[in-house]
Amino acid sequence: MHNFIIGFFNFLKSFLHFMKIVLTICIILFLLYWVQNLTSADWEWLGFITPFFAWLIKTTNKIYSFSFNFFGAVFELKYLSALIILTILAYSMNWVILLVNIIEGLYRSTHFICKKTEETIMNKKFKEDITREEKKVNKYMISVHTVIKPKFSHRELNINIDEQNKLMTEFIEKKLSMKPMFFEGGYLYQFDNFNGIDNVLDVFFKVLHSNAPLDYAICVQSGDDMEQLKKLISLKHFGKISMAADTSFRYKFNETHRYGTSQIGLFQYGNKTLEVHEFKELL
Repeated sequence: MHNFIIGFFNFLKSFLHFMKIVLTICIILFLLYWVQNLTSADWEWLGFITPFFAWLIKTTNKIYSFSFNFFGAVFELKYLSALIILTILAYSMNWVILLVNIIEGLYRSTHFICKKTEETIMNKKFKEDITREEKKVNKYMISVHTVIKPKFSHRELNINIDEQNKLMTEFIEKKLSMKPMFFEGGYLYQFDNFNGIDNVLDVFFKVLHSNAPLDYAICVQSGDDMEQLKKLISLKHFGKISMAADTSFRYKFNETHRYGTSQIGLFQYGNKTLEVHEFKELL
């Protein structure tokens, strides 16, 4: 509809410019017609427009019919009146074109404001829909995988990773009242309140920064996408609490954020690309 209206304005302006040209030509022909009548000539090539001029003069003669003789030539003001009318009509095209441009400008401005208002409403609704859908995702999983730090891996130090893992799980159980399940060679914790994830992250950051002789690869996955969690685990980002982009996106909709997020990188697996982020402690 908008394109149709703009097209109509363009057509109308073109038509008015054409009429201006037509009226200008009519003025020139009318002057020749006037000369023809003054000189009692008979120019046949003016015949196509003579009926129109005769009607115009007849009409102006009703307005003012005064005439006078000048050196044997009869001047009739009805011709002058007709010429003035044609001239006014020609010049009035400029004002009509200006008026059409003003109306078009008002229409374009109104359409722009309406479109922007509609876009603002749609964007707000879209944002509300996304927020509502994301906040429906309350479940999330955290996996922990461990390795002995290189400086403690010497055989003579006799570090027992099973004992260290037991100490870790006991610490987490004490803080979160939750026991893990074994998953992909590590430990898996499942939660059902993503809005409270900061409190859980507090505990896992303490694990990450503990003085234990272990390195930790901690992965967070919102929802129940086990396959994506397995891929995160396979990347073995030790020393980090990593997550996929969907989890990072979900975190943005929490009301509070005690942690920041940053991108680690993009990783290809099969015909898919996994965008990996990590939780960062705010300074």
